[in-house]
Amino acid sequence: MGAGILGGYQTKPEDTMTPENDDKRPAQLSQTEFQELLNEKMRAAVRLTLVTLLEEEVNALVGAPRYARTPSRRDQRNGYCARDLVTGVGEIEDLPVPRTRQGFRSQLFERYQRRQAMLDTAIGEMFVYGVSSARVGEVVETLTGTKPSPSTVSRVFHTLEEEFAAWRTRPLSAHYLYAFADGTYFSVIYDHEGCKMPILAVVGISTQGEREVLAFSVGERENQPAWEALLEDLKQRGVQRVDLWISDGHQAMLNAIEAQFPQPVRQRCVQHKMENVLSYIPTQQQVHVQPELKALFYQESRVHADQA
Repeated sequence: MGAGILGGYQTKPEDTMTPENDDKRPAQLSQTEFQELLNEKMRAAVRLTLVTLLEEEVNALVGAPRYARTPSRRDQRNGYCARDLVTGVGEIEDLPVPRTRQGFRSQLFERYQRRQAMLDTAIGEMFVYGVSSARVGEVVETLTGTKPSPSTVSRVFHTLEEEFAAWRTRPLSAHYLYAFADGTYFSVIYDHEGCKMPILAVVGISTQGEREVLAFSVGERENQPAWEALLEDLKQRGVQRVDLWISDGHQAMLNAIEAQFPQPVRQRCVQHKMENVLSYIPTQQQVHVQPELKALFYQESRVHADQA
């Protein structure tokens, strides 16, 4: 498994070995960007979970759901205030925190920060594997400090399940200019031990030039059945044509792409290729070799590249 995912360099009409510093080409998909796209979905999962639980928490304090008129009401809602929250998958900005006239103060944030790593893993698993009522109950209890009622778990479960299902099953465009396919590994804690969890993902570039996470899944290993299942999901949701697949040399992935998209046009990920070459070079010399190696992919033609 390579270290990253990156689109191939476009050719540039120049004979020099080193690319010009004022290159104006669009930024390419690096491993950092690839993981950030996945973290963006994880942040959305954490945000939705916290917003849902904040609403449940303020409903319990007020003694009535939003806009309800009941004799048991103990307080009145008073709008929202925005709060930023640093999580294990990045900062969540402008999280809407409910306010009440008597002064509602949530305990969720303090509890979240004390158990951040465990909660990020649990919430991420809910949205990758699929929401389960058991996992929702564990997350609610950890964040609130009390065992939730079955009705609370049910409401939170259905809110998260609907959001997750809507994203995972959303229709996709029939045509994408590029599709980046790669697996990346995240460190997670199981039974107090660290292990690597593979996430298989496909990122598409639409005909409008927009970048989009098309799908991702988690498995015990990065094998051909796992990749075929992910690519079959893309087809079921509408993808018919990809002009260029960009990937590393993982054979299981290549076999899956050929099986699901016959006669695909594929390009070996340049970043993977360069890292493979550099791995044979002493570390202290890589800084000198890398610019010349990178420049090969900027050449005007194959002939120029062979000469370089």
